[in-house]
Amino acid sequence: MEEHTLDFIVRILFTGMMVFIPNSNGTQLDVVLLNVGHAHAISDGTTLTYHKPLLLARAGGCTGTCPKNDPDIATFVFGDKPTDAAIDALEAALDGGGAWQLTGSDISVVKGSGDPDLPGLDFVEGVRNGIIPTTAGERADYSWLAKLAEICPSCGLDDSILDEDPPAGLVAARFRLTTGSVFTYSIAQIGANVTPVHFKRLDGTGSASSYTQAIATWIGADIEVSGDSIQLVESKYDNSTGRTMELTPDENDRIEIAVLNLPPLVPAAPSGMPGVGKHFERYYDVAENPPSASARLVPLAGAAPGTASYSVVTWDSVHPEEELWSELLNALRLNVGRSPYEVTLCPPAEP
Repeated sequence: MEEHTLDFIVRILFTGMMVFIPNSNGTQLDVVLLNVGHAHAISDGTTLTYHKPLLLARAGGCTGTCPKNDPDIATFVFGDKPTDAAIDALEAALDGGGAWQLTGSDISVVKGSGDPDLPGLDFVEGVRNGIIPTTAGERADYSWLAKLAEICPSCGLDDSILDEDPPAGLVAARFRLTTGSVFTYSIAQIGANVTPVHFKRLDGTGSASSYTQAIATWIGADIEVSGDSIQLVESKYDNSTGRTMELTPDENDRIEIAVLNLPPLVPAAPSGMPGVGKHFERYYDVAENPPSASARLVPLAGAAPGTASYSVVTWDSVHPEEELWSELLNALRLNVGRSPYEVTLCPPAEP
């Protein structure tokens, strides 16, 4: 039998309104992208900005359903550009890959035709020490995801979001991983130094939760592939026809995939202190026993009252550019340390 060695790396990057749900033995990770529509109100009476669930793949080549010039996706991602310029920018970002808008979609990653099996799933864990990372190795720990169970211990998870036909008003799409090494790609940038967040009601009443730590804004998964390609396979909740992309690596032996659930990406002046994470209220809707809107705690910059002192660590030092550089994110203007969009705290979460 022919032996295969490592041929290329697939890096999948996730950000936006989504929850990460590992199974009990760590062999499967379901990433659930939430519907955030124009009419969804939060406790201060304002409505959430519409979020669009997207999958964007940059690769050397793609067969199957591989659109690169969808004007709806292009003008959402490059909202400051005219349509033609936005399409050109999207095509340049994707190179030989493709882009999907996700609606009622289950996405899985499988091996290419005739290739060896993909490796199993594992998580970078047990390397952090404290409420902020002090090294790049600590930053990679999966545990920087904001944990709803710590903020609201009585909430629990409504398992229906993992059903074959999940609640349509809540679940926009799901991405199932059974392969790769899962890690924190980036934590929230709050000024020049690594800064934790704390959780409190949006109206400021009541006490802050004692749960406080730096929080992840991007989660990554690296898949070491022995073979020629990988496939992204979509099935639909309503059993309608799905799509497939079979992707081959670029000249650097890489494939990059970004899974986004964000508001329109229109550049804004970055602030030194991101605004309150109002969007976080939506996460409580995945709970079996969700609290009332006004009682939902949301992230604010800074440690919780009474927190012990912690080290002064620059944000750049735990996000080395040579390790985290992404051609795809750079083309989307979302690369680590470069994005002008992180003007509010809108992290992914874990139930």
